Amino acid sequence: MKNKLKRDKNKTMTEQVYEKLEDLIVFCEIEPGTVLTEAEISEMVGAGRTPVREALRMLANESLVNVSRIGVLIPEMSGSTQLQLLEVRRAILQLCVDKAIDRLTELDKKALQELLDIVDDQDDVEFLYWLKQRHKVLAKCSKNQFIYEELRNVQGLSHRFWYFYAKKEDHLDGQRLHKAILEAVLNENKEVAKKAVDDLLDYLEEFTRIHSI
Repeated sequence: MKNKLKRDKNKTMTEQVYEKLEDLIVFCEIEPGTVLTEAEISEMVGAGRTPVREALRMLANESLVNVSRIGVLIPEMSGSTQLQLLEVRRAILQLCVDKAIDRLTELDKKALQELLDIVDDQDDVEFLYWLKQRHKVLAKCSKNQFIYEELRNVQGLSHRFWYFYAKKEDHLDGQRLHKAILEAVLNENKEVAKKAVDDLLDYLEEFTRIHSI
């Protein structure tokens, strides 16, 4: 597998390796259950061992890899793990939208509207990239750096599970539910935003149970 990195002057090599490996794992180009060495990963992405090692440390914090003496393990799909992650996502996302509404600026509103303007009619890959951007924008609205860190730590495995199992109708449901959250924040309506978060997480929990049977 050859996925050489194109140098990006705006990002460190570690950041580039991290993003490349995250994509390979989330989009299941590296199959769940695969065990690799650092040398194999370095060859795969065309980067040195030091940025690869640093990127793997970041990915391990998000449970996207398990690093041990036998190598780098890409975790198997796990419904029970997903349900645990969703419990955390619910709590963090509720806190995020609450603080975002408290601290919303005109620049924040513009960023939220830009997200809403591009979400419709995306394919599965585009939708996941949109979700990553949505996490960043909402977290920025909250004015709390730790909210973004916690959201990032739980999103990778959830996105991989979604990408692996979701069909077109699921993506349409996902777009609708995520849009409802952004619209409620944009309208500064906490009650509606809280319900929108619960609706999304209830849907994701049911989706996970269905595909864990």
